Order: sequence, then C-alpha cells, then structure tokens
Amino acid sequence: MQLFQRRRWIHPDRVAGGHDAFVAQLSWIDAHTGLSMAGWRRVDADGEPGAILATTTYGDHAWFLAEVARLQTLADYPPVNNATAALTVGEDLFERWDAPEGIGHDWVLGDPSFRQATGSTPSPSGQRAWSNAEGADGLLTWFPQHDQPVGGGGHRLEEWARIH
Repeated sequence: MQLFQRRRWIHPDRVAGGHDAFVAQLSWIDAHTGLSMAGWRRVDADGEPGAILATTTYGDHAWFLAEVARLQTLADYPPVNNATAALTVGEDLFERWDAPEGIGHDWVLGDPSFRQATGSTPSPSGQRAWSNAEGADGLLTWFPQHDQPVGGGGHRLEEWARIH
C-alpha cells in the first residue's frame, strides 16, 4: 500500500474561503473518480497559517496515476481546481510513502486528527516507518499517537485535523 500526500498553503488572508474551496474540491474528486480523498488542516503551534493536506491510500500506483490522469480530462474539473488554486500561495509539495511490511489495506490515518513525524532516522519509540517513494528523498515517516515521543531533533513533526 502507498500513502499519497499533497501539501498546499492557503493565503493567510483567505483561510476560511480556502478551506471551503478545498473541501469542495475533494468532495468533487470523490464523487467523480475512484479516488477517496481526505482533507486536513494543520493545527500544531509550529504550523504555517493555511497549511492544508490532501491524502489518499491505494494499492496500485499505476491505477492511481491513471485515475489522476483521467481526473485531469474531466471537463468540469478545472473550475473546481482553479477555485482552490486561486486561494493558495507557494508551490504544492507531493509526497508518496510505501507502507511498512504488515500494514493492512484497511489502514487509515487517524480520525479526527493525526500526528506525522518525518526524518532521516526512524522513531526511537519503535514506530514502524513508511519509506519514501517520491517527494521526500532520503526520509522516513511515521504516525505517533498523541502521547508518544518522536525522538530527538531533526524531525519534522506536524499535527493535522480532518476537515473532509
């Protein structure tokens, strides 16, 4: 299984409208494709205002690429995508992670929130790390519970709350 993550940033002056447009975009994608997208907003103290994240999991990367390509051909998609893009700033970041061995196909991120730690060394708490497949070269990621330590410095630690 793989986890796909697309990070975006809503312009700080347009966060409420940006969240609404983002949720509408993910709902539209869910209704018109086989993708099942979840939407998140960053809630930790270190998070940049307006940080949002779209995620999905899948078992077949070729299927995922074909479904994304098909999405791009749907005539009604550009206005939905453009409504969100008009409220964002900076470059989108894409990350794709390979699941550690033994993770079932029914695995999901936390609900209503999750923590994600990313770094060059695995968690000292024994958390199973996901390996980078794209976008975060040389890094590992894991999903500690809210009361679990993530280890020493050098890790990116984020907390996300579900909005879609």
